[in-house]
Amino acid sequence: MHKPVIAQHAAFLTKLNNGDAEWLREKFPLMQAFILNYQTHHRNSETGLFFWQDDLAIGVDNDPSTFFRPKGSSASIYLNCLMYKELKAMAYLSDRLKLTAASTQYDRDAEALKFAIQKNCWDEKDGFYYSVDLNLRPITNQPSIVFGKPFVLHKGMPRTYAGLIQRIGVWSGFMTMWAGIATPEQAKRMVAENYLDKRTFNAQYGVRTLSKLEKMYSLKASSNPSNWLGPIWGISNYMTYRGLLKYGYKTEATELAYKTITLFGNDFKKEGALHEYYDPDTGAPIMNKGFQNWNYLVLNMIDQLTGQDTIEEF
Repeated sequence: MHKPVIAQHAAFLTKLNNGDAEWLREKFPLMQAFILNYQTHHRNSETGLFFWQDDLAIGVDNDPSTFFRPKGSSASIYLNCLMYKELKAMAYLSDRLKLTAASTQYDRDAEALKFAIQKNCWDEKDGFYYSVDLNLRPITNQPSIVFGKPFVLHKGMPRTYAGLIQRIGVWSGFMTMWAGIATPEQAKRMVAENYLDKRTFNAQYGVRTLSKLEKMYSLKASSNPSNWLGPIWGISNYMTYRGLLKYGYKTEATELAYKTITLFGNDFKKEGALHEYYDPDTGAPIMNKGFQNWNYLVLNMIDQLTGQDTIEEF
């Protein structure tokens, strides 16, 4: 499954092109087909949430909410945040192509998904957004034979919920701030109760990709899958940083930017290159020397801090 980011890339390029999307018109139906495939085959009708078919190449390889779980069972908060932004990008592109009806529909789809995420993924107890487990048996009136007689299991009180929150402290809960899904009140709790908690996410060099309190927490070097069970990644630091800025937490965002700049600066000074992921508390590189990719988003952090023009994702 390709992560839903294609429209966001196209929208980013269109904005750089002064809003002119004509370069995209001929192939735009293929992008619409990509979205329709997700909506038709990868969306849970009861919750309105999107799910991964399996854990292959999802981007956050061994995120416990998806990794080694049954097929089609993980309504990942990471995936749903990406899809919300993707639908907003599709609405923008449709508007630039004068496809008014399509633009209106994609906006409606985005708002429906935002509502579904807020309803199903927000946990009032922890003040955080989580993925949702969809691996529930269907409600049925089909009788089983018990002691020679037909018997409908759980007939007196079948389940009334469509999914179960997975209370696993994964960094991608902060993506609801990057995507603009969290309410201001929710963001306040997420920052105070989760982002700033040094026992869980807040580390010397950024945001742990898995809470240190989780039993699965590990800093093991691994490339198949890449390890998202705690190490610092440049992309998770950056996405969290952007979310903090969006909701007005400039002090916290600035601190995270300095942590990231220091992490990469120390690595480059010592090793002459950057790495894929790092020890959260010592900043020591864990593996894959020469990794570049999204690590260079740190340049946006530097420009932001020094008052220069920054390039923002759609």
